[in-house]
Amino acid sequence: MEWLSNFFIQEPLSIAIPVIIIISIFAYAAHRAHLKHLERIKKIDDRYIQ
Repeated sequence: MEWLSNFFIQEPLSIAIPVIIIISIFAYAAHRAHLKHLERIKKIDDRYIQ
């Protein structure tokens, strides 16, 4: 376990940067999916209103 603690002490950015990138990609994908969902719901609502 000492090698693991040494790894985190010496290179914290080597773990943090990829994690931040991955989280950002998932957040962007979720945002895009949400916008597409809202657009789809709006189209359905417009069909029933007219």
